[in-house]
Amino acid sequence: MSRDLAAHGMTLPTFTTYNGEQIPFAYPPLGLYLAAILGSLPGLSVVAVLQFAPATIATTSIFVVHLLACRLGGSAWFGVAAAGAFALMPRSYIWLVGGGGMTRALGLLLALLAIHQGIGLVQSGARRQLILTALFGGLTALAHPHAAVFLAVSLGSIALLRSGRAVLPALGRLVTAALGAVVILAPWILAVLLNHGAGPFLSAGGTGINMSAGLIALLGINFIDAPVVDVFTAAGVLGSVVMAARGKWVVPCWLLATVVTDPRAGMTYATVPLAIAAAFFIKDGLGRLVQVSDLATALNSTPIPRLLSKQPALVTVLAVILFVGVRANARTAADPGVPLHGLTEDHVAAMAWVKDNTAPDQRFAIVTAHRWELDYFSEWFPFLAQRESVATVQGSEWTGLDGFINRLARFRQLQECAPRVASCLEGWRLGWDVLDAYVIIPKGRLYGPMTSVDCCPALREDLHRMQNWSVAYHGPGATVFAPRN
Repeated sequence: MSRDLAAHGMTLPTFTTYNGEQIPFAYPPLGLYLAAILGSLPGLSVVAVLQFAPATIATTSIFVVHLLACRLGGSAWFGVAAAGAFALMPRSYIWLVGGGGMTRALGLLLALLAIHQGIGLVQSGARRQLILTALFGGLTALAHPHAAVFLAVSLGSIALLRSGRAVLPALGRLVTAALGAVVILAPWILAVLLNHGAGPFLSAGGTGINMSAGLIALLGINFIDAPVVDVFTAAGVLGSVVMAARGKWVVPCWLLATVVTDPRAGMTYATVPLAIAAAFFIKDGLGRLVQVSDLATALNSTPIPRLLSKQPALVTVLAVILFVGVRANARTAADPGVPLHGLTEDHVAAMAWVKDNTAPDQRFAIVTAHRWELDYFSEWFPFLAQRESVATVQGSEWTGLDGFINRLARFRQLQECAPRVASCLEGWRLGWDVLDAYVIIPKGRLYGPMTSVDCCPALREDLHRMQNWSVAYHGPGATVFAPRN
């Protein structure tokens, strides 16, 4: 989509060329514009920007969490603890650095900046904070729709529970800031409405918002959605419980509202209140360990080397917490169920072969044996190979709920053939009327060191033997099979 913007002279096209389909260009464009502008600089490309910019933006969010926690906790050391907890929670970054991380990471960063200014607006009503809250709020919605939901829920929760008797004036200031954000959004919203009506917005919203699912996930403590429960997430959950028991309702209610209103992406945004709750729990627990009533005051008044020399137990606990936290992140990075595994050079070479040696209208079916939201091979193929992938789900959420469900069913049924033989694939091609599609089966450990070196050995071998299939390409990154019509 960034290439589409560049090709149209940085004006919004009506449709995106992604995957050769008529997908409305209705996605919030700020991150796409940023990638297109940076990719046009000498020595850079859009691909390079998408590789490195999301991680850079996500890292910057750590410092904003520090500022936010300082404002809520009233101590620089409280901010350090919250920022550290946030940085070492795997869920805080795993969905920000891969796939659509450019827009997701930018959305979170801008939302945090808006929340930081919004808290000051709620408390003081200063004009400068009103302007900045509106500015960052509008940019948040221009970056990512789920980030806008998180921003609204966050400031609403904080205003309702932190303003006391001044709640109505506080809400009034936030409404004023929201109106300012709408002014910033208006040109983009108007352009989409004129081209497509409200359909794309309704379609995309209908594929991700399910409050009952969020509540069920929260009650089951599986909203974390990570392969391991890290020590800082656990501290955040315990901290939320302790805060609620002591009548400190802001952070627990913020966490609850974030997960319930947006179960699809709220699991990532929930790491912000979780990190603040973890800082509270760590501060309280370590304060009891070193037997001081206010750990932050002790840290401010006593040089850290001297404090640590007098508290060997504190040193031990901190070392254990850091070790367990780092180990959880290392385990998460290796897990095949997280989106941290990128394309290899061999995969890119296979896609380049497809681009250079097949007809522009040739269609492809990609078998990877993985979930659609983690299937980076299928997601990147239309972009790098410039060919249509008949089962790629990404982008279909903007074509209508029926289109999304249809594409999701097509993808899942295709992946069910991965551990089977060619007869399954033949039935799938006939059922979905894609008899002309080439079949690509990638090679190598697609999703990290814990996955098999071959996702589909039986299917690959059976297609080799079938007379109605020929091998069009057989390289270290993939095998491409062409049907003999």
